Amino acid sequence: MITYTAPMWVGLIIGFIIGAAAEAWGIANPETLIRLAKWEDRLFLDCILIGFAVSTPVIYGLYAAGIGFHWSPKPLYLIGVGLGGIFFGTGLALSGYFPGSIWRALGEGRRDAVYAVFGAVLGAASWTALYHTPAGQWLVNTLNFGSLVLGGKKISPFVIQPLDGLTRLDLFGISVVYGVALFIIAYYLPRYKGGERSCLRANVEKRMTPYEIQKHIDTAKFLTDGGLPYKKGSTAQKLNEYYAVEDNVTRWFMISVAGIVGLTVVAEMFLHQIFGESTTDSWLAGQLFLPTFKYSEAVFKGIGWEPFSDIGTLMGAFFSAVFLTRRYTSFRNIIPPSWAERFGSNQAVRFLGSFGGAYLMLFGARMADGCASGHILSGGIQMALSGWEFAIAVFASMLIVGRIYYRK
Repeated sequence: MITYTAPMWVGLIIGFIIGAAAEAWGIANPETLIRLAKWEDRLFLDCILIGFAVSTPVIYGLYAAGIGFHWSPKPLYLIGVGLGGIFFGTGLALSGYFPGSIWRALGEGRRDAVYAVFGAVLGAASWTALYHTPAGQWLVNTLNFGSLVLGGKKISPFVIQPLDGLTRLDLFGISVVYGVALFIIAYYLPRYKGGERSCLRANVEKRMTPYEIQKHIDTAKFLTDGGLPYKKGSTAQKLNEYYAVEDNVTRWFMISVAGIVGLTVVAEMFLHQIFGESTTDSWLAGQLFLPTFKYSEAVFKGIGWEPFSDIGTLMGAFFSAVFLTRRYTSFRNIIPPSWAERFGSNQAVRFLGSFGGAYLMLFGARMADGCASGHILSGGIQMALSGWEFAIAVFASMLIVGRIYYRK
């Protein structure tokens, strides 16, 4: 088997690529994820499904051909992963942030991301304190079935062992079916709530409805709110007013960004590890407050290049926001429109939402041993069962809280 382990600094490059791509996508803006919680804009869901569809057959095809990867499907402990996902989805709906999107938002110059950083570290510290208690141990050890994927189980860092009677080629076959199924879901799910056309109809008709035109204008407005000026015909105008607002996720920009993110995670797993971002918050909490706690010691021992990739994520988002999309807001008081519509533009109130939501999100992420990057993105690419349990819990709680919290 061909294997390789890259030095830690390579994480900076990995993070830079993903940070720049995701910022161009619009994921650094909390309004994007708040609208996901309101089920008004399914950009993240559509594009992450396309990322799985592109990347999962690639990684399992290479594995069947003898290429080794640093596999890391998270363990499936049903109660802790599910409850952690509920906390995570609740915090996501309140704050509009994932752990990784906080770093991207800092790169985009968003003030409320500063509040979210402190909430995230405190949330990670709370789980560190709970972990060594009987309650914490019960959550991670009860109904723990190990690191399972569709058709196999991780038995060592470089080996996914197929279930009895299956081979690595069979795992590749499963990954192809898996990828096709997820692509079909993304293909037929309209990006915008109220959208009437699937991607198939949009590709055939090659025109936009008045509703879609209005959605494009509205999305471009919140993406560029408070950002830098740009010229007509510039790259920034194309990104903000055409590509990033596209309702048809099978057009070249959406496919390209989803593919870049997904295949970068595949490359990362070959080079060193999965793509994860919430571990950095636990590392910071341990270094700053709780260095002698059992969970902190485990994090110190097991952490990889997450701090490097998070710094790279921030740098990549900053590069994209300044030189490509021109969305850099210079840390002015920019309130997400959905938040402002419901709660007003008071900065102190937004502080509570951003800080408190990030706290719940990171507490849930560390309880479940992963976040949107480690569980949903990296886990989905690996076909990890824990990743899908976490994703279902996140989306269920996010949609419920979003419906209640942002009701008009």
